[in-house]
Amino acid sequence: MEKDFETLWRENKKRILETDPEYRKIIESYKMNSGADWLLFALPAVIAIVILDWAPLEKELLNWLIGAIAAIIVFVLCVWVKSSLSGNRSLDEVEQEVKSRCHECYEKTGKLE
Repeated sequence: MEKDFETLWRENKKRILETDPEYRKIIESYKMNSGADWLLFALPAVIAIVILDWAPLEKELLNWLIGAIAAIIVFVLCVWVKSSLSGNRSLDEVEQEVKSRCHECYEKTGKLE
């Protein structure tokens, strides 16, 4: 029975999650809606350019690699800051909650919803 639920969950996961209002709200919060969002996500490019101009190394490829790594790290930090400021739970938490609700419903009725 557990295997049947997991199969049904994998087949219908996307559709079920798209109907959950909290999940949709969190997905919408990742979109860039304001000027502050655009500035926040432009920051990694600015940091990479500054590092490329400042890099003291003689090897151009190494300078580009350092700039790319710095841009990736700053991008991850910017995404973390944006998600922290939005005050939403993580998508994984919401997905697990929806899955557990579907599991309870499946045990009672034999259907996901």
